Amino acid sequence: MNSQPGNKPTRRKRAMNAIANVPFFPSLITLGNAFCGFLAIIKITDAAFIVGSHPLTEALRSQVFARIETAGLLIFLAMIFDALDGKVARLTDQTTDFGAQLDSLADVITFGVAPAVLAKFMVDLHQPPHGNLLPSHPKFYYLCAALFALFAVMRLARFNVETPDHSEEAHSEFSGLPTPAAAAAIVSLLLFTCAQNETGEITNLLFSPEIYNNLIRFLPLVLFLTGLLMISTLPYPHFMNTVFRGKKSFPFLALAVFVLILGALEWRIVLLTLCSLYLLTGPIIGITRLFFGGPSSGSGDGKEEGEEEVTQTSDRSSSQILRRVEPGSGN
Repeated sequence: MNSQPGNKPTRRKRAMNAIANVPFFPSLITLGNAFCGFLAIIKITDAAFIVGSHPLTEALRSQVFARIETAGLLIFLAMIFDALDGKVARLTDQTTDFGAQLDSLADVITFGVAPAVLAKFMVDLHQPPHGNLLPSHPKFYYLCAALFALFAVMRLARFNVETPDHSEEAHSEFSGLPTPAAAAAIVSLLLFTCAQNETGEITNLLFSPEIYNNLIRFLPLVLFLTGLLMISTLPYPHFMNTVFRGKKSFPFLALAVFVLILGALEWRIVLLTLCSLYLLTGPIIGITRLFFGGPSSGSGDGKEEGEEEVTQTSDRSSSQILRRVEPGSGN
C-alpha cells in the first residue's frame, strides 16, 4: 500500500532516501570494482615475486596458485560491484555521464588489464624456465595478452558512443561480447586449471591431467579469440536482466536450484560451464538471425531509427494520397 500523506515513510523509503542524499554512492560502488581489479593485479605481482626466475617447484606451486585463485575471485567480486552500480544509480535517479565514464574506466582495469595480466602470468608459468608445457614464444604471448586488453578498451569506448541512453531498456542486448563476460570466460578457465593442484576435488576424478594441460596450451588462442568477440557485432543478451527480470517458469526455478547446489559442490565446473555457454550465445543468435531473420544486434525490432521515420513518413504520404483520390473519379 502507498503511504498516506502525513504517515511515516517505510523503512525501504527511508533507506533509499539516505542513499539518494549521497550523490557519490554509485560511484563508490564503481570504485569498488576498480579496487578489486587493482588488488587482483597486486596478487599476480606477488605470485611473480615468489616464483622469480627459478623453476616452479612443488613447494612454491601451492603458494603461487593460491594467489592466482585469489586474483581470479577478486575479478568475480568486481563483477558484483559492476552489476550493482548501474542498478543503484537508476534506482536512486543518479544516472550521469560521469558515472558511465567512471564505470568504463573501472572496467578497463578489472576486465581488460587484470585478466590479460593473469593469463599472461599463467602462460609464463608453463614455459621455460618455469615449465615445459608451452614453447618459449614470449612475443606471441605478449601480443595475445595485449590484444585482449586493447580490444576491451575499444569495446568499452564503442559502447559509450553507441549507447548514450542510461535506461535499463537500452542495455537489454549488447553488440559484441561484454567485457565482464570476456573476463569471466578467461578467469573461469584459469580457476578451473588451478583445481589440478588440489587434492580431494571432484574435478580431478572427472578430468585427466591432459585436459588441464590442453586448456593451458590453448590459453593464448582463447585469449585472442575472446578479444575478437568483444569487438565483434554479435548479439549477446544481458545475462542479469534475462535471468532475474520478470516471472519464470517452475522448471526454470528447479534448474536454478540444481545449478546453485552443483555450484556449491564444484563451483569451478559450474563457472566454466556457464561462461562457456554464454560465450557461445552470440554466435548462435547471430547465425540464427542470419538464416531465419530477426532483430539486428542492439535493436529491439531490427529497424534503425531512420528506417522507422522513413516508414512512418511513407505511410502518412500514402494515407494522404488515398484521401485525395475519391472512388469513382475515373483517373
